[in-house]
Amino acid sequence: MHPALIPEKHPMCGKYMEELLKCRAENPYRKFIGVCSEITWDLSACLKEEKKAVREPRVKKFQERWNARREEDQARMAKLREEQGLAPEDVGERQAAQNLKSGV
Repeated sequence: MHPALIPEKHPMCGKYMEELLKCRAENPYRKFIGVCSEITWDLSACLKEEKKAVREPRVKKFQERWNARREEDQARMAKLREEQGLAPEDVGERQAAQNLKSGV
């Protein structure tokens, strides 16, 4: 299923949308037996590529924020371990023991 056929909202796929609208207008009944299917498949492939191109920068930005947050958390945990005088293994073992006692 494709979105509403508004070429202005999808600049990469506007030509396919216009072709599909034209095909459906020229073939009001034959469209039901697959006359416009090839154009529809091309439109779907184009929309998939467009979505991938739009999504890529967002995913990259999210990964950068995620990695920065993870590094901050690791630094904060290292600081807490240092303040408490514990080795990194001690914290993991202590947490595992607490989880066993609480039934988690």
